[in-house]
Amino acid sequence: MMVSNRMMWAILAAAAGAGLAAVLMPPARARWRAQDEDQSSRVDEASEDSFPASDPPSFSADTGAQVPAPPLA
Repeated sequence: MMVSNRMMWAILAAAAGAGLAAVLMPPARARWRAQDEDQSSRVDEASEDSFPASDPPSFSADTGAQVPAPPLA
């Protein structure tokens, strides 16, 4: 099987691009992971700060709203 020079350069460029991506990706992946952890900690902190607001009030009516009966005519 014969491969043209143009095809060989394309394969070489693709391999070089893949190698460059492999070298540069770990730092980027670590940055993304740090951002995800930061956002997660913000959500956890906001959840802890708003905890009492998520509880139902301690006072509530024993019965629901009542509709007055229509007057007898």
